[in-house]
Amino acid sequence: MPQNWMRHFELQLLDKNGKGIDLSDFKVSFKIDWFNISSATRIATFTIYNLSKNTVQRILQEEFSSVRIIAGYDGVAPVVNQRQAGVARNVTSADAVGQSGNENFGLIFNGDIRYSMTGRENPTDTYVLIQAADSDNAFISAMSGSTLSAGYTVADMNKAVMKDFSPYGIAEDNSQVTMPPTVFPRGRVLFGMTRDLMDNVANQCRGTWMMVGGVRVMTNSIPDESLAIELNSSTGLIGMPQQTIGQGVNVRCLINPNIHVNSLIRLNQAEVLINQVAIPEGDLRLSNGPFSATVANGNSTINLPVSQSNTASLATDGVYIVRGIMYTGETRGQAWYMDMMCAARDAADLQSSTALNRG
Repeated sequence: MPQNWMRHFELQLLDKNGKGIDLSDFKVSFKIDWFNISSATRIATFTIYNLSKNTVQRILQEEFSSVRIIAGYDGVAPVVNQRQAGVARNVTSADAVGQSGNENFGLIFNGDIRYSMTGRENPTDTYVLIQAADSDNAFISAMSGSTLSAGYTVADMNKAVMKDFSPYGIAEDNSQVTMPPTVFPRGRVLFGMTRDLMDNVANQCRGTWMMVGGVRVMTNSIPDESLAIELNSSTGLIGMPQQTIGQGVNVRCLINPNIHVNSLIRLNQAEVLINQVAIPEGDLRLSNGPFSATVANGNSTINLPVSQSNTASLATDGVYIVRGIMYTGETRGQAWYMDMMCAARDAADLQSSTALNRG
Protein backbone atom coordinates (compact mmCIF):
# COMPACT_ATOMS: atom_id res chain seq x y z
CA MET A 1 0.00 0.00 0.00
CA PRO A 2 1.43 3.45 -0.93
CA GLN A 3 2.54 5.51 2.06
CA ASN A 4 1.71 9.17 2.68
CA TRP A 5 5.36 10.11 3.03
CA MET A 6 6.97 13.20 1.50
CA ARG A 7 4.65 15.45 -0.46
CA HIS A 8 4.99 15.39 -4.21
CA PHE A 9 4.04 18.43 -6.29
CA GLU A 10 4.55 19.50 -9.88
CA LEU A 11 3.15 22.56 -11.64
CA GLN A 12 3.71 22.69 -15.38
CA LEU A 13 2.76 25.48 -17.78
CA LEU A 14 2.65 24.27 -21.40
CA ASP A 15 2.29 25.99 -24.76
CA LYS A 16 0.28 24.75 -27.75
CA ASN A 17 3.17 22.50 -28.81
CA GLY A 18 3.30 20.71 -25.46
CA LYS A 19 6.51 22.41 -24.33
CA GLY A 20 6.79 24.63 -21.28
CA ILE A 21 8.23 25.20 -17.83
CA ASP A 22 8.03 23.49 -14.44
CA LEU A 23 7.45 25.78 -11.46
CA SER A 24 7.31 23.05 -8.81
CA ASP A 25 10.11 24.45 -6.65
CA PHE A 26 8.39 27.75 -5.96
CA LYS A 27 5.90 28.50 -3.23
CA VAL A 28 2.50 27.69 -4.73
CA SER A 29 -1.00 27.70 -3.27
CA PHE A 30 -3.88 26.18 -5.22
CA LYS A 31 -7.59 25.47 -5.10
CA ILE A 32 -9.42 23.10 -7.46
CA ASP A 33 -13.20 22.56 -7.61
CA TRP A 34 -14.57 19.43 -9.29
CA PHE A 35 -18.24 18.45 -9.18
CA ASN A 36 -20.39 15.88 -10.91
CA ILE A 37 -22.31 18.39 -13.02
CA SER A 38 -22.14 19.15 -16.74
CA SER A 39 -22.94 22.86 -16.36
CA ALA A 40 -19.41 23.62 -15.15
CA THR A 41 -15.98 22.14 -15.74
CA ARG A 42 -13.17 21.65 -13.22
CA ILE A 43 -11.79 25.03 -12.15
CA ALA A 44 -8.29 25.57 -10.74
CA THR A 45 -6.94 28.78 -9.24
CA PHE A 46 -3.31 28.85 -8.17
CA THR A 47 -0.87 31.48 -7.00
CA ILE A 48 2.90 31.29 -7.65
CA TYR A 49 5.22 33.45 -5.57
CA ASN A 50 8.42 35.34 -6.36
CA LEU A 51 8.94 34.43 -10.01
CA SER A 52 11.58 36.20 -12.07
CA LYS A 53 10.46 39.18 -14.15
CA ASN A 54 11.19 37.26 -17.34
CA THR A 55 8.98 34.31 -16.31
CA VAL A 56 6.20 36.67 -15.22
CA GLN A 57 6.26 38.38 -18.63
CA ARG A 58 6.13 35.04 -20.44
CA ILE A 59 3.00 34.11 -18.47
CA LEU A 60 1.27 37.47 -18.85
CA GLN A 61 2.01 37.57 -22.60
CA GLU A 62 0.11 34.28 -22.95
CA GLU A 63 3.04 32.19 -24.11
CA PHE A 64 1.47 29.25 -22.26
CA SER A 65 -2.02 27.96 -22.94
CA SER A 66 -2.50 25.09 -20.51
CA VAL A 67 -1.51 23.91 -17.05
CA ARG A 68 -0.98 20.55 -15.34
CA ILE A 69 -0.93 19.92 -11.59
CA ILE A 70 0.52 16.67 -10.25
CA ALA A 71 0.24 16.06 -6.52
CA GLY A 72 0.26 13.40 -3.84
CA TYR A 73 3.03 11.64 -1.95
CA ASP A 74 6.31 10.02 -2.98
CA GLY A 75 5.83 7.19 -0.48
CA VAL A 76 9.57 6.55 -0.21
CA ALA A 77 12.44 7.99 1.79
CA PRO A 78 13.61 11.33 0.38
CA VAL A 79 16.61 11.49 -1.91
CA VAL A 80 19.02 14.37 -2.34
CA ASN A 81 17.33 16.97 -4.52
CA GLN A 82 19.70 17.95 -7.29
CA ARG A 83 17.38 20.59 -8.69
CA GLN A 84 18.18 24.24 -8.17
CA ALA A 85 15.43 25.77 -6.03
CA GLY A 86 13.58 28.81 -7.35
CA VAL A 87 14.38 28.12 -11.00
CA ALA A 88 11.84 27.44 -13.77
CA ARG A 89 12.83 24.23 -15.58
CA ASN A 90 11.85 23.27 -19.14
CA VAL A 91 9.41 20.36 -19.51
CA THR A 92 7.25 18.71 -22.16
CA SER A 93 3.76 17.20 -22.01
CA ALA A 94 5.33 13.74 -22.38
CA ASP A 95 6.96 13.89 -18.94
CA ALA A 96 5.78 10.99 -16.80
CA VAL A 97 2.84 11.49 -14.46
CA GLY A 98 1.33 8.67 -12.47
CA GLN A 99 1.69 6.11 -9.74
CA SER A 100 4.11 3.23 -9.62
CA GLY A 101 5.63 1.19 -6.83
CA ASN A 102 5.32 2.95 -3.49
CA GLU A 103 4.44 6.27 -5.10
CA ASN A 104 1.04 7.80 -4.50
CA PHE A 105 1.01 10.83 -6.75
CA GLY A 106 -0.65 11.59 -10.05
CA LEU A 107 -2.34 14.14 -12.26
CA ILE A 108 -5.12 15.93 -10.37
CA PHE A 109 -5.78 18.70 -12.90
CA ASN A 110 -5.02 19.78 -16.44
CA GLY A 111 -6.85 22.49 -18.32
CA ASP A 112 -6.83 25.63 -20.42
CA ILE A 113 -5.60 28.90 -18.91
CA ARG A 114 -8.41 31.46 -18.66
CA TYR A 115 -6.51 34.47 -17.35
CA SER A 116 -3.47 35.51 -15.34
CA MET A 117 -2.58 38.54 -13.26
CA THR A 118 0.30 39.70 -11.10
CA GLY A 119 0.49 41.57 -7.82
CA ARG A 120 2.43 42.12 -4.62
CA GLU A 121 1.38 40.47 -1.36
CA ASN A 122 3.75 42.51 0.82
CA PRO A 123 6.88 44.66 0.35
CA THR A 124 9.03 41.60 -0.39
CA ASP A 125 6.75 38.98 -1.99
CA THR A 126 5.25 39.16 -5.48
CA TYR A 127 2.88 36.66 -7.04
CA VAL A 128 1.22 35.56 -10.26
CA LEU A 129 -2.36 34.31 -10.03
CA ILE A 130 -3.64 32.00 -12.78
CA GLN A 131 -7.10 30.53 -13.29
CA ALA A 132 -7.61 27.54 -15.57
CA ALA A 133 -10.57 25.38 -16.55
CA ASP A 134 -10.64 21.80 -17.79
CA SER A 135 -11.38 21.68 -21.55
CA ASP A 136 -12.49 25.30 -21.36
CA ASN A 137 -12.15 26.08 -25.08
CA ALA A 138 -14.36 23.14 -26.04
CA PHE A 139 -16.85 23.86 -23.28
CA ILE A 140 -17.49 27.50 -24.20
CA SER A 141 -16.88 27.43 -27.97
CA ALA A 142 -18.07 24.11 -29.45
CA MET A 143 -21.22 24.53 -31.56
CA SER A 144 -23.27 21.93 -33.42
CA GLY A 145 -25.12 22.31 -36.69
CA SER A 146 -26.06 19.03 -38.35
CA THR A 147 -29.00 16.71 -38.96
CA LEU A 148 -29.81 13.10 -38.18
CA SER A 149 -31.86 11.07 -40.61
CA ALA A 150 -35.03 9.22 -39.64
CA GLY A 151 -34.22 5.99 -37.87
CA TYR A 152 -31.38 7.40 -35.78
CA THR A 153 -30.58 6.16 -32.26
CA VAL A 154 -29.11 7.79 -29.18
CA ALA A 155 -25.77 6.22 -30.13
CA ASP A 156 -25.93 8.04 -33.49
CA MET A 157 -26.64 11.32 -31.71
CA ASN A 158 -23.74 10.74 -29.33
CA LYS A 159 -21.42 10.09 -32.28
CA ALA A 160 -22.51 13.29 -34.02
CA VAL A 161 -22.07 15.41 -30.87
CA MET A 162 -18.62 13.96 -30.18
CA LYS A 163 -17.64 14.82 -33.76
CA ASP A 164 -18.35 18.47 -32.94
CA PHE A 165 -16.16 18.25 -29.83
CA SER A 166 -13.24 16.59 -31.65
CA PRO A 167 -11.78 19.77 -33.29
CA TYR A 168 -11.06 21.00 -29.76
CA GLY A 169 -9.10 17.87 -28.91
CA ILE A 170 -11.87 16.20 -26.90
CA ALA A 171 -11.83 12.41 -26.95
CA GLU A 172 -14.52 9.97 -25.86
CA ASP A 173 -13.96 7.84 -22.78
CA ASN A 174 -13.67 4.08 -23.11
CA SER A 175 -16.38 3.27 -20.58
CA GLN A 176 -19.26 1.14 -21.82
CA VAL A 177 -22.30 3.32 -21.23
CA THR A 178 -25.58 1.55 -21.87
CA MET A 179 -27.54 3.53 -24.43
CA PRO A 180 -31.24 2.97 -25.06
CA PRO A 181 -32.05 1.01 -28.24
CA THR A 182 -34.91 3.34 -29.21
CA VAL A 183 -35.13 4.00 -32.96
CA PHE A 184 -36.64 7.43 -33.67
CA PRO A 185 -39.01 7.51 -36.67
CA ARG A 186 -38.30 11.13 -37.57
CA GLY A 187 -35.13 13.00 -38.30
CA ARG A 188 -33.65 15.60 -35.97
CA VAL A 189 -31.76 18.86 -36.29
CA LEU A 190 -28.78 19.22 -33.96
CA PHE A 191 -28.20 22.93 -33.48
CA GLY A 192 -26.85 24.88 -30.53
CA MET A 193 -24.12 24.59 -27.93
CA THR A 194 -22.58 21.15 -28.15
CA ARG A 195 -22.49 20.82 -24.36
CA ASP A 196 -26.29 21.28 -24.23
CA LEU A 197 -26.79 18.51 -26.78
CA MET A 198 -24.51 16.26 -24.73
CA ASP A 199 -26.77 16.95 -21.75
CA ASN A 200 -29.62 15.56 -23.84
CA VAL A 201 -27.64 12.43 -24.69
CA ALA A 202 -26.78 11.85 -21.02
CA ASN A 203 -30.39 12.37 -19.94
CA GLN A 204 -31.60 9.77 -22.44
CA CYS A 205 -28.99 7.37 -21.07
CA ARG A 206 -30.10 8.19 -17.51
CA GLY A 207 -26.54 9.18 -16.74
CA THR A 208 -24.22 12.13 -16.22
CA TRP A 209 -21.23 13.45 -18.13
CA MET A 210 -18.30 15.79 -17.54
CA MET A 211 -14.98 16.83 -19.05
CA VAL A 212 -11.93 15.29 -17.38
CA GLY A 213 -8.53 16.12 -18.80
CA GLY A 214 -9.75 16.58 -22.35
CA VAL A 215 -11.92 13.46 -22.28
CA ARG A 216 -15.72 13.35 -22.30
CA VAL A 217 -16.57 10.98 -19.44
CA MET A 218 -20.12 9.64 -19.20
CA THR A 219 -21.48 7.22 -16.64
CA ASN A 220 -24.86 5.72 -15.80
CA SER A 221 -23.77 3.10 -13.31
CA ILE A 222 -21.94 2.81 -10.01
CA PRO A 223 -18.39 1.36 -10.00
CA ASP A 224 -17.78 -2.10 -8.64
CA GLU A 225 -17.50 -2.18 -4.86
CA SER A 226 -14.11 -3.91 -5.11
CA LEU A 227 -12.71 -0.62 -6.50
CA ALA A 228 -13.64 1.35 -3.37
CA ILE A 229 -10.66 3.05 -1.70
CA GLU A 230 -10.39 2.47 2.03
CA LEU A 231 -10.17 5.66 4.09
CA ASN A 232 -9.09 5.72 7.70
CA SER A 233 -6.52 7.50 9.84
CA SER A 234 -3.72 5.35 8.35
CA THR A 235 -4.65 6.09 4.73
CA GLY A 236 -5.16 9.84 4.96
CA LEU A 237 -8.56 10.45 6.56
CA ILE A 238 -8.60 13.75 8.48
CA GLY A 239 -10.95 14.14 11.44
CA MET A 240 -14.48 12.71 11.47
CA PRO A 241 -16.77 12.67 8.41
CA GLN A 242 -19.74 14.97 8.87
CA GLN A 243 -23.32 14.06 7.99
CA THR A 244 -25.21 17.07 6.63
CA ILE A 245 -28.79 18.11 6.01
CA GLY A 246 -29.63 17.44 2.38
CA GLN A 247 -26.05 17.63 1.06
CA GLY A 248 -24.60 14.18 1.67
CA VAL A 249 -21.65 13.34 3.91
CA ASN A 250 -18.58 15.58 3.97
CA VAL A 251 -15.22 13.81 4.16
CA ARG A 252 -11.73 15.36 4.39
CA CYS A 253 -8.55 13.46 3.55
CA LEU A 254 -5.02 14.07 2.35
CA ILE A 255 -4.63 14.53 -1.41
CA ASN A 256 -4.99 11.15 -3.10
CA PRO A 257 -5.04 11.14 -6.93
CA ASN A 258 -6.66 7.70 -6.94
CA ILE A 259 -9.90 9.25 -5.63
CA HIS A 260 -11.91 11.12 -8.23
CA VAL A 261 -15.47 12.21 -8.83
CA ASN A 262 -17.82 9.22 -9.28
CA SER A 263 -15.35 6.83 -7.65
CA LEU A 264 -16.10 4.93 -4.44
CA ILE A 265 -14.61 5.29 -0.98
CA ARG A 266 -15.13 3.02 1.99
CA LEU A 267 -15.41 4.30 5.55
CA ASN A 268 -14.91 1.23 7.71
CA GLN A 269 -17.57 1.74 10.35
CA ALA A 270 -15.58 -0.30 12.86
CA GLU A 271 -12.77 2.28 12.64
CA VAL A 272 -14.40 5.50 11.41
CA LEU A 273 -17.09 7.36 13.30
CA ILE A 274 -19.41 9.70 11.38
CA ASN A 275 -20.45 12.86 13.18
CA GLN A 276 -24.22 12.86 12.71
CA VAL A 277 -26.22 16.05 12.43
CA ALA A 278 -29.37 16.89 14.38
CA ILE A 279 -32.45 18.42 12.75
CA PRO A 280 -33.04 21.93 14.14
CA GLU A 281 -35.56 22.01 16.97
CA GLY A 282 -37.70 24.57 15.16
CA ASP A 283 -38.09 22.24 12.18
CA LEU A 284 -39.03 19.38 14.46
CA ARG A 285 -41.85 21.44 15.94
CA LEU A 286 -43.13 22.37 12.49
CA SER A 287 -42.93 18.85 11.14
CA ASN A 288 -46.04 16.70 11.20
CA GLY A 289 -45.19 13.67 9.15
CA PRO A 290 -45.13 13.67 5.35
CA PHE A 291 -48.11 16.03 4.99
CA SER A 292 -48.86 19.52 6.26
CA ALA A 293 -51.36 19.70 9.10
CA THR A 294 -54.55 21.77 9.16
CA VAL A 295 -55.98 23.08 12.40
CA ALA A 296 -59.07 25.13 13.17
CA ASN A 297 -58.58 28.67 14.40
CA GLY A 298 -62.00 30.21 14.90
CA ASN A 299 -63.50 30.62 11.44
CA SER A 300 -60.17 30.21 9.62
CA THR A 301 -57.74 27.41 8.86
CA ILE A 302 -53.94 27.42 9.36
CA ASN A 303 -51.67 25.21 7.29
CA LEU A 304 -48.59 24.20 9.27
CA PRO A 305 -45.49 23.85 7.08
CA VAL A 306 -43.69 20.54 6.87
CA SER A 307 -40.02 20.41 7.89
CA GLN A 308 -37.76 20.59 4.87
CA SER A 309 -34.72 19.43 6.83
CA ASN A 310 -33.83 15.86 5.95
CA THR A 311 -30.54 14.37 7.06
CA ALA A 312 -28.38 12.78 4.37
CA SER A 313 -28.43 9.01 4.04
CA LEU A 314 -25.68 6.99 5.72
CA ALA A 315 -24.37 3.82 4.06
CA THR A 316 -24.88 0.69 6.14
CA ASP A 317 -21.85 -0.91 4.45
CA GLY A 318 -19.68 2.21 4.67
CA VAL A 319 -19.37 2.61 0.88
CA TYR A 320 -19.97 6.09 -0.55
CA ILE A 321 -19.80 7.55 -4.04
CA VAL A 322 -17.84 10.80 -4.42
CA ARG A 323 -20.00 13.55 -5.96
CA GLY A 324 -17.66 16.52 -5.59
CA ILE A 325 -14.07 17.30 -4.61
CA MET A 326 -12.47 20.57 -3.48
CA TYR A 327 -8.67 20.47 -3.38
CA THR A 328 -6.72 22.98 -1.29
CA GLY A 329 -2.97 22.97 -1.01
CA GLU A 330 0.09 25.07 -0.28
CA THR A 331 3.61 23.85 -0.91
CA ARG A 332 5.03 25.86 1.99
CA GLY A 333 2.06 25.51 4.34
CA GLN A 334 -0.14 23.04 6.18
CA ALA A 335 -2.99 22.72 3.68
CA TRP A 336 -2.87 19.55 1.56
CA TYR A 337 -6.47 18.38 1.60
CA MET A 338 -9.36 17.00 -0.42
CA ASP A 339 -12.80 17.97 0.89
CA MET A 340 -15.34 15.61 -0.64
CA MET A 341 -19.12 15.63 -0.90
CA CYS A 342 -20.18 11.99 -0.79
CA ALA A 343 -23.46 10.08 -0.91
CA ALA A 344 -24.44 6.56 0.02
CA ARG A 345 -24.77 4.39 -3.07
CA ASP A 346 -28.19 4.73 -4.74
CA ALA A 347 -29.08 7.65 -2.45
CA ALA A 348 -30.56 10.71 -4.14
CA ASP A 349 -29.25 13.24 -1.61
CA LEU A 350 -27.04 15.08 -4.09
CA GLN A 351 -29.00 14.52 -7.28
CA SER A 352 -31.38 17.48 -7.10
CA SER A 353 -30.37 20.77 -8.67
CA THR A 354 -31.32 22.52 -5.44
CA ALA A 355 -28.78 20.50 -3.46
CA LEU A 356 -26.10 21.09 -6.09
CA ASN A 357 -26.77 24.85 -6.02
CA ARG A 358 -26.45 24.83 -2.25
CA GLY A 359 -23.14 23.01 -2.56
